[in-house]
Amino acid sequence: IYVIMMKRRCRFMNYCENCYHLTNQERCPYCHSAALREVHDDDYCFLITQSAIWCEAIKETLEQHHITYECIQEMGSGLSLKVGPYLENYHFYVPYHQYAQAQELMKRFEDNQ
Repeated sequence: IYVIMMKRRCRFMNYCENCYHLTNQERCPYCHSAALREVHDDDYCFLITQSAIWCEAIKETLEQHHITYECIQEMGSGLSLKVGPYLENYHFYVPYHQYAQAQELMKRFEDNQ
């Protein structure tokens, strides 16, 4: 029953079209945008930001579990080459219908770091 209730409650999450975060608030707590709407299954949602050192391990973990993802560099290639690739951070986004599974994988991943 708890799992069913959690799934139902998550269906009413708001989705920020500006920064792709999920929230249950009226305004996005991350970018303060009011452009929120109910999340749809195919919306890409922010999952995690991680350094370049862990980027490939996260990609591999998501791929092993057949989770679709987008990985976006924070600085971009040019600046990353200039200051060094190990200072780069990567933002991962996954479709909402795979979000709960991806979150659980990231929790396990962080626990093992």
